[in-house]
Amino acid sequence: MPALDRRQLMRLLGAVPDGPPPLAAAQVERVDLGDVVREKVTYAVERDERVPAFLFLPKTGAAPLPAVLCHHQHGGEFDVGKDGPAGLGSTPDQHYALELARRGYVTLAPDAICFNERRDPAGRLKGAEYERYQALHRLTEGKTLQGKYVWDARRAIDYLVSRPEVDRARIGMIGHSLGGQETLFTTAADLRIKAAVSSCGFASLAVLKRDRILHNFALFVPGLAEAGDYGAVLALVAPRPFLVAARTTDPIFPRDGIEATVAAAREAYAAQHAADRLGTLYEDGEHQFSPAMREAAYAWLDRWLKSEPLDRDER
Repeated sequence: MPALDRRQLMRLLGAVPDGPPPLAAAQVERVDLGDVVREKVTYAVERDERVPAFLFLPKTGAAPLPAVLCHHQHGGEFDVGKDGPAGLGSTPDQHYALELARRGYVTLAPDAICFNERRDPAGRLKGAEYERYQALHRLTEGKTLQGKYVWDARRAIDYLVSRPEVDRARIGMIGHSLGGQETLFTTAADLRIKAAVSSCGFASLAVLKRDRILHNFALFVPGLAEAGDYGAVLALVAPRPFLVAARTTDPIFPRDGIEATVAAAREAYAAQHAADRLGTLYEDGEHQFSPAMREAAYAWLDRWLKSEPLDRDER
């Protein structure tokens, strides 16, 4: 089977708006947390559609600074969204936007559609009902919910690179669970992301089907199984650094499905003399972004966004 290319991936993700509108960014609030500043901002992702997000700005370090887009998890926490990475909700293992800011990164944590401030504006559908509505009606229009997530994440990067505090040559992305899934797809789609970490974010479609594992609606992209499965998506990230962090007994992402995905991408990394840039970390336990995993994730981003010189063609 021919390798999946980026243009084919975007076709699988479905129709997108004709063009992005101006960001028209606005600051809603600014809170001094002592070592970092937290801003609540909004910006346009589509015409007549704005996204709220938390932006964290370190108080130390010379600008421009490396930046990381932090995508929140799912976990059925439709009322949480961006509050998780921002340290305002969920559990401490989800507070990675705040933790990374304290390590010297500008970080951005937006709400994905269906979550927190982007729940049903009509108030008719709750939680998974609205997620299902968003996914199924998009299919009738030649779109996908995964495509929408990627579009919005790329607009988040547009916002990050618009900030004078941000070094646009040092953009990263991180996420757990749904956030790990979106980190994979967005990094495959957007070359501005120079290094990324996905925690408990994917396994092969073949293994998920074998084990009868249901997931969020966005995971199921029409035609992806025939186009090479998740391994083909991960191969599109090469040669950029990507760390796959996972738990060995995760009930929703079996280890053999993760290993199959990584193995399928290794050929692309090897072909570009970048084998050391596709990393894996397996920790015993179920679905979680543990302290040890987060420390390894942050060290990975430090290595590639702060320490290792970027190749000229990657800048």
